[in-house]
Amino acid sequence: MAEYPAGITHRKRISGVRHWRWQRFSAVAVLFLMSYLVIALASIGGMSYGEALSFVSQPVNAAALGALVLAGLFHGTMGLEVVIEDYISARGGRHAALLLVRAGMSAAALASLWAMVRILG
Repeated sequence: MAEYPAGITHRKRISGVRHWRWQRFSAVAVLFLMSYLVIALASIGGMSYGEALSFVSQPVNAAALGALVLAGLFHGTMGLEVVIEDYISARGGRHAALLLVRAGMSAAALASLWAMVRILG
């Protein structure tokens, strides 16, 4: 065991493997859902506004778009957390920045899902 100079305390190390794994899972989910979105948008191209609205309001399409919004925002939140943890010190407001990012992404998710519910209703 290493001996440390007097006065230096060490906190418990937390493995980042779980965070890394969830970020990879969300990246794969976003990749597949974005592929679906590109195909869906290509098929909407010649439709009128009403036809495109009815296409998006079908349950399968609405669920896929909702999943894309949630997976994308989750993936973005995790990426921003890594950047904040790497570049903002604890004294520099790391916890406040993390809270702000999580609140902002949660608000974006709620607003996006509310807009989709309005389309469905």
